[in-house]
Amino acid sequence: MIYKTRKLDNGLTIIGIPLKDSKTTTVLTLVGVGSRYESDDEQGLSHFLEHMMFKGTKKRPNAKIIAQELDGLGASYNAFTSYEYTGYWVKVRNQKKYIALDVITDIFQNSLLQESDIQVERGAIIEELNMYLDMPTRQIHSDFQTLLYGDNTPLGRPIIGTKESINSFGREDFVNYFNHKYVTNNTYIIIAGEVDTNILDKVEASFNNARQAESPQKVNIEIEQDKPKVNIRHKKTDQTHLMLGFHIPSLHTQDRYVASIASTILGGYMSSRLFTEIREKRGLSYYIRADSHHFDDTGVFNINTGVQNTKVEETLKLILKELKDVKSYRVSDRELNIAKEHIQGQTVMGFESSDEIAAIIGMNELLLHKPFDLEYEMEQYKAVTKEQILEFMQQYANPEHLNLALIGNILENNKTKFEQILSSL
Repeated sequence: MIYKTRKLDNGLTIIGIPLKDSKTTTVLTLVGVGSRYESDDEQGLSHFLEHMMFKGTKKRPNAKIIAQELDGLGASYNAFTSYEYTGYWVKVRNQKKYIALDVITDIFQNSLLQESDIQVERGAIIEELNMYLDMPTRQIHSDFQTLLYGDNTPLGRPIIGTKESINSFGREDFVNYFNHKYVTNNTYIIIAGEVDTNILDKVEASFNNARQAESPQKVNIEIEQDKPKVNIRHKKTDQTHLMLGFHIPSLHTQDRYVASIASTILGGYMSSRLFTEIREKRGLSYYIRADSHHFDDTGVFNINTGVQNTKVEETLKLILKELKDVKSYRVSDRELNIAKEHIQGQTVMGFESSDEIAAIIGMNELLLHKPFDLEYEMEQYKAVTKEQILEFMQQYANPEHLNLALIGNILENNKTKFEQILSSL
């Protein structure tokens, strides 16, 4: 896919992605800062600030005015915070693209961050936190992340923060964080849809005087693990949710393609090994999936499911058996080809709308610092061999590297038993 990139003198990057037949245009602002850039006293501030960006500017003094304007355009819009980036996007009919750009520009540069709005939104975010705590399918991801990286590191702490940290922030905290970490050197403005020179010129003019400073630095993570680790969150539920996984290399290695193929074979679709064994043959769970995720300096391979409280041990042993098989024997030609076709198909389908295209290309530029090349990506997946998968799993899927998080009606004193089960891999 051909797209245009402009690097302004102030450090900001503009990406224009023309989509000939698209009826919509998406404006996406990506900032290379997320929760792993937070100090101990800033836990949850990235996410809280994301909420505050839609609360009012000088031009649009309150949240209702911003929402009414976007709703009046028939727009889809939202924001998101991750460990390593934050994003704000608006998707509209092509005819409304300049208004969408004006709103994004306004909130990025002129948000008021008023104390009264902070007080109101504080309550909403605490309720968001309470909601996640009541959703084991969501909370298990956070518990697993903490188990992997520790609650004393930004990569191991919940993105949303804690009730204590959420209650501690005042306006000065937001202003300082906003001014020092939302800067041009780590900001990308992506326009996908009806894109021409005029709108790119408009973006450049709008952001030419945006805040300039050195890009913030993330907190580096040191990983040392020589035995399996287990975390149990006791909760009176009818079902136990578990996440099992291990550390793998970062986004900047070829291993990310191997990990993606391996996780797809294990639990990426309905004919995968885990889905067949756990759901289809035994009916132990409704969902089971395997996935890989990569950060700038590390990564994780994980398997996630939910089962009856009395079936946890049985299910865990079956998962470990599948892991042992895939690290002991080469996968078949058939399942390797299915996995490759599945990933390629899903990747291409991700290019069906302006918002998806903006996100894929924008993330690639932000995280990998190079242009996105769809054909190159396809070739990397096609090139993965059975021998590479075997070598990858033998290197990383070992008992001493396993991590298991559980949420359900299981007592903490079962921890040793689960550690022993993991040691059997």
